[in-house]
Amino acid sequence: MNDRTESANLVNLYTKLWTTQEYFKGVRILNFDNAAYTCYQGLLKENQQLNKKRLQKDLRIAAIALWANAVMVTRNQKDFSQIPNLVLEDWTH
Repeated sequence: MNDRTESANLVNLYTKLWTTQEYFKGVRILNFDNAAYTCYQGLLKENQQLNKKRLQKDLRIAAIALWANAVMVTRNQKDFSQIPNLVLEDWTH
């Protein structure tokens, strides 16, 4: 690494990585556990229109929010608004 520009950029990138990691120390990350899986199965059983391959990952995320009684923050209103009882917020506006 003889190029000073490359060195400065590398330090900058690692500093951003460190800052991001520090930020996430204060964020509670919810798990897709058995309770969320049960909620997910219920969503599929009670809402056949949600049983689409493209929605499966979104449904798992929604199941986590539902069992935790959490607000789902997303700009993807189109897909997530199809899920009953899911409280949504869009912070991009």
